[in-house]
Amino acid sequence: MTGSTAARTLSVKDARGFQHANDEYYYRPLVSGKELFTYVAHVPPGGGVPPDAEEAKLFELSLFMIDGELVAILDHDEFQIRPGEALHVARGVAFGVRNETQRSASFILSFAPPPRSGTIDEMMESARSRGRRVYEPAEFDRVIGETTFPLR
Repeated sequence: MTGSTAARTLSVKDARGFQHANDEYYYRPLVSGKELFTYVAHVPPGGGVPPDAEEAKLFELSLFMIDGELVAILDHDEFQIRPGEALHVARGVAFGVRNETQRSASFILSFAPPPRSGTIDEMMESARSRGRRVYEPAEFDRVIGETTFPLR
């Protein structure tokens, strides 16, 4: 990260990340504040994360697709989302994604309010303590597979 206390920058290519759960969904936290949390998610071919009705009660989400294609799931509705498309997910609407293609997909996801994970460093430590492997930036090429995402 660079910048002053009030403004910091972190390049995606320099961000560490980890696997969401026991699934094929990986993310790299970029911004963690009092009112907002943003990460870049990567979903390899065949990967995804199912909708979670309990988690949906906690957050409003904003998604911006940057590479590949995914099936977005909002409650029980499913539709394709492609690069350059944005999606708003209201609080209370269960959200999930599924990659049915042969290449990785990447998107930016923002949460409001942020999860109660604290700083990005605290989030990484929490992931480690739950048995998740924290991946260094250079490892993401192997983890997420083929993509045209330019900021890896």
